[in-house]
Amino acid sequence: MSNRIIRVILVSVGGTALALASAASAQMAGGPPAGSVPTGGPRSQDVAASNRQLDSDYNTLAGRGVKVTNKSRDLTQPTKKKPSAVPATAADIQAGMVVRDVKGVQVATIERLDGDDAVVMAGTKLAKLPINAFGKDKAGLMIGITAAEFQTAIAGSSVPVPPKEPEIVAATAADMNPGAQVRDSEGVPIGTVDKLVDNGVVLLTDGKKVKLALNSFAKDEKGLMIGITASEFKAKIGGSTAATTGG
Repeated sequence: MSNRIIRVILVSVGGTALALASAASAQMAGGPPAGSVPTGGPRSQDVAASNRQLDSDYNTLAGRGVKVTNKSRDLTQPTKKKPSAVPATAADIQAGMVVRDVKGVQVATIERLDGDDAVVMAGTKLAKLPINAFGKDKAGLMIGITAAEFQTAIAGSSVPVPPKEPEIVAATAADMNPGAQVRDSEGVPIGTVDKLVDNGVVLLTDGKKVKLALNSFAKDEKGLMIGITASEFKAKIGGSTAATTGG
């Protein structure tokens, strides 16, 4: 390497050293480095002072027996906001959806829409709320009051949930088990199944055997039944021990 190149390197290094020394002297004097350009960010003195204050608060809490962790020092981090609810629309409200109170407690389920209102089931009662009473977030529908406030609000307007009508469906050959009880349309027992035959069902009633068409029978959650009253049934079969009826 030539002497000229060595001199250039020494001059360059020396200039850098002088610049650093000048900056250090300026900081010790409390002012900005000579020739520096303000960036608008926090000063190192302010950051150091803030950190000292945080450490002091941390140590004070620890000295009082309060359980703290290193995360407790991070007081400058912004807290994450919970996602806020937005107003719900009619399109957001569907039958079967759960409705929560302002604390996230389930208070009702949607039964149906009724114009500008929604009918909800709250326990054993039905109540009607305006659509604009509902909000929604990522978890679903909600209202802006507590469960207790909701119960108070609907106390004077809610009605008992009507009992569901028993579901009645057509009986099949598989339902015709010997000894199965058969009731009339009012739930009164009229006989029992004797046996299933090719063209119907033999029913044992009042010591008589009566053959009925399979489509004469229906069933609900309580068992087999026919669609007429006991008196109508007796009038239909008359006194015959081999009476046949259907439909």
